[in-house]
Amino acid sequence: MGQLLGPYSIGSIYPCDANTTIMIAGLDAFDTSKMNRVQDSRLERYIGVDQLFAPPANEGAGSGYVPAVRFPNWLYCPRCRRMRYVQPNDTSNAIYCDNPACQAKTKHKTKLVPERFVVVCPRGHIDSFPVMQWVHGGEDHDPGDPNHVITRRTLGGSTTMGDIVYTCSCGAKRSLAGATQHGGLNRIGYHCTGREPWLDRVSSTPCDSTNEDLRVVIMGATNVSYADTVSSVLIPDAVDEKTKGVIGEQYESLCDMESKGLLDAALDMLSTSSKIAKQSLLLAYRMRKTQPTKDISEDEYLHEEYLTLKEARSSAKGEFEASMADPLAYNSPIINSYISRMTLVDTLTVTRALVGLSRLNPTANDGRPMRERRATLSRNPRLDWTLAIQTIGEGIFIEFDGDELSSWVVRPEVMGRIGIMQHNLDVARQKRNQEPKQLNPKYVALHTLSHLLILSISKVCGYSAASLRERIYCEKYLEEGSELFDDMHGLLIYTASQSGDGSLGGLVRAGKPGRFEDVLNDALNEALWCSDDPVCIESTGQGLDSCNLAACFNCCLVPETACEIGNKFLDRGLVVGTLDVPTIGLFGAELREA
Repeated sequence: MGQLLGPYSIGSIYPCDANTTIMIAGLDAFDTSKMNRVQDSRLERYIGVDQLFAPPANEGAGSGYVPAVRFPNWLYCPRCRRMRYVQPNDTSNAIYCDNPACQAKTKHKTKLVPERFVVVCPRGHIDSFPVMQWVHGGEDHDPGDPNHVITRRTLGGSTTMGDIVYTCSCGAKRSLAGATQHGGLNRIGYHCTGREPWLDRVSSTPCDSTNEDLRVVIMGATNVSYADTVSSVLIPDAVDEKTKGVIGEQYESLCDMESKGLLDAALDMLSTSSKIAKQSLLLAYRMRKTQPTKDISEDEYLHEEYLTLKEARSSAKGEFEASMADPLAYNSPIINSYISRMTLVDTLTVTRALVGLSRLNPTANDGRPMRERRATLSRNPRLDWTLAIQTIGEGIFIEFDGDELSSWVVRPEVMGRIGIMQHNLDVARQKRNQEPKQLNPKYVALHTLSHLLILSISKVCGYSAASLRERIYCEKYLEEGSELFDDMHGLLIYTASQSGDGSLGGLVRAGKPGRFEDVLNDALNEALWCSDDPVCIESTGQGLDSCNLAACFNCCLVPETACEIGNKFLDRGLVVGTLDVPTIGLFGAELREA
């Protein structure tokens, strides 16, 4: 059920079969009593919840239930073509045509199929295509009105939207030509309804999206819904996760007992029932009481992991086991000069939690507070849990020399090239009415190198690129306060799975001396030339928001599951340089000389 944190998450459309499509309901509709707890107190504190639960498992009696509502709600008969609006709470497995003439002709009931077009709003709202308003030029009628029965026909003359024609029994008729164009719904004066079917509600405040913001798309399009997730590496702590979980469940009661002077007795009872040492429970309780109440920034959260990875602090419980490798042990001038630390992580526990959803743009939630992001998942603004999955695997952590990066980033040619990407980012954010952000060239270089390494490692370690993931430890944007983490410049490439496939050792072996040199050399040499060059290397903007330069599917892009930000902010020119100006690349001079 890991897809509940992927393509079929809360608010997404799931095709059960050719005749039935549903939308996954909000967290309020889930039954947590039949779901397993996921332990990661650090992640809980970061996203502002008290509990994490794994998605319902398809095991045991009564389990495996994922709540959903029917969507879209306009359906039609593939035989007689009559359309019908079905309420979201209709729980029938299939809806049948109720046209007597159709039944008499076919001698049996025909299953209705859903209209495949929906209206999507960048604010997260979604609704069925306004069939009644469209065919009547903006005039609305009750879908159950017997004087306005809609018929849907496909002419078959071409593959355009104009081939699909709605006809009303009142005589009104209109094709779908122009419906999917930018601002196409302006023709009928349609405004966003503010509908949130997965929460069974309409937004309490009018939506401020303009008609130009709305999109008519096919319900199976990837931009209909993006799962907003946050991942976390489970790092060693003075208290294990089981103990922190017990304290979390009893925290309010323990606070009350402490106010009455009965904390010692309460901990004695809890120690007996949980079979956990009293001192460990007391330490976990004190740590919980002294936790900071302010929101933790993404950089601050990553910095905790960064310090653990660079110092290879293994945990007593075996959730994190790592060892350091001396960069000087590698027979590579690039590794010796540019890499200050290598950590081989034999056991890595990763938790991924669902914190929201977005539509049309996968980065729409960037920079928003966690409370606002989580508000899209449930009707209850105080819901204290969310979905999460925990996986175990292995990884390679690489820390880069800060002095080398600092001397590279101030080169005029580097700043000139990153300026092109910065301009494209500014334009994209301005169109979405977002505050400007200053891109960090170090992040772009490390992120691109991470992709090159993923593609190279997948050739030798036994894992496909789709089974590998990245985690970049570097400020993405340069802003006030980010200088506190200016020493953070590393990357983690890991693999993890619920089945345990991530602990087979192939990835760690690829990072050992005698092997990693070939992996790195292959990655950089492959990046020197792309099969789409010179078009690719001379690009001034491609990919999402045109925020990639020299990066395409022939050289740098990886499967979406492998990249932490959707294949964005990539440029191999900043890693290996260009033919005209090799010094633009972090390793450009060394590679061109070689």
